[in-house]
Amino acid sequence: MNDEWYRLDNVGFYYASMKNKKNPTVNRFSITLTEKIDETILLDAAKETMKVFPNFHVTLKSGFFWYYLEESTLDVKVKEEHTPICYKLYHDSSDILYRITYYNNRINLEVSHIVSDGRGTIELFKYLISTYIIMKYKLHMMVQSNASYSDKMEDSFDKYYKHTNPPKGNYKNIYHYEGRRLNNTTRFIELHMPVNKVLAQAHKYNSSLTVYLVSVLIQSIIKEMKTSDKNKLIKIDLPVDLRSFFDSSSSKNFFGLVAIDYELTEDNSFEHIINVVKEQFNEKIKPEALEERMNKMAAFTKWIAARMIPLFIKNVGMYFIDKFTGNFHTTTLSNVGSISFPKEIEKYIKFVAVFTSTNYFQFIVSSNKNDLCLGISSKYKYNNIVRNFSDYLLSNGIEETMYTDVM
Repeated sequence: MNDEWYRLDNVGFYYASMKNKKNPTVNRFSITLTEKIDETILLDAAKETMKVFPNFHVTLKSGFFWYYLEESTLDVKVKEEHTPICYKLYHDSSDILYRITYYNNRINLEVSHIVSDGRGTIELFKYLISTYIIMKYKLHMMVQSNASYSDKMEDSFDKYYKHTNPPKGNYKNIYHYEGRRLNNTTRFIELHMPVNKVLAQAHKYNSSLTVYLVSVLIQSIIKEMKTSDKNKLIKIDLPVDLRSFFDSSSSKNFFGLVAIDYELTEDNSFEHIINVVKEQFNEKIKPEALEERMNKMAAFTKWIAARMIPLFIKNVGMYFIDKFTGNFHTTTLSNVGSISFPKEIEKYIKFVAVFTSTNYFQFIVSSNKNDLCLGISSKYKYNNIVRNFSDYLLSNGIEETMYTDVM
């Protein structure tokens, strides 16, 4: 590894400032294969992968004014999994900000949000898995990275940012779920179902898969609201990958947040909910609307990160931003889309799952072939919203397979 350093993007700076939180954000990509994992081959695949993605083999360093990432001189490692899911990656400045583990026939890649967002990590994940399968089964094919090194390293937030004022609005009356919280643990649930059956239900309402799932989630939340909560706003944050809107192949953070707001009315039927969601989604997913949201999301962090202010003061500022914005939503649903591989590789894959750490509860949607997976993370012992969500899908003829773990 070369002794190189990289600037953090503005969103990465925010997550770096939150590195000592009890639950710093870690994204996890898991794949279940048809056969038990060979550790030696996985290590070889990991070494090859990090030659192509050296910007992930990094540690977090701090100067007087800024954080930065530095390529680590430590060897690439893989381990049999023994730590909790989405366990924190940063303990001190020598820690590499990703983890590759395996257990039986599953491979896990966990990456700190300091380095990359979910979509930015997918290319690394696909390269790692493809390389492993090609090596293991001696396939006569090569793995290609879709972007050059300079493209991967682009700070697209900085490239496309236009000055704007921080977001304003009334955030005082947003609904938050009040359940019995787990003690220092997180419940992770994998909910698998056929893509074609979920799409068939979505198409009944002339909607997309994301709109349909957000509508099911809102309906599931309404069922848990008390009478005293009926005047509160349900706000679902949807992280949207900005790369396809702004011509970017960056591996760094580059996403915008679309907020779907739902106010209860006399008619809270599913048909009404999905029409409200669809109308908002179609309006807010337009490039000009995404650009405005992107600029507002980056405004706080860009102003603080760029100033010649000592780092410890910037960290205090980020702490208050986190406190101020942490209650601005009910929950988050992120659709990272299809994670597909060449057909020669797909036959060795059973399914994929994606998770993230959370302080409340959160959904990540992914798919591979005809398998749709909801990776649900929850800090609650009994999350009735998740139960309502599952029950609604089952009642509409969508078969489910559920795996759960508390770590």
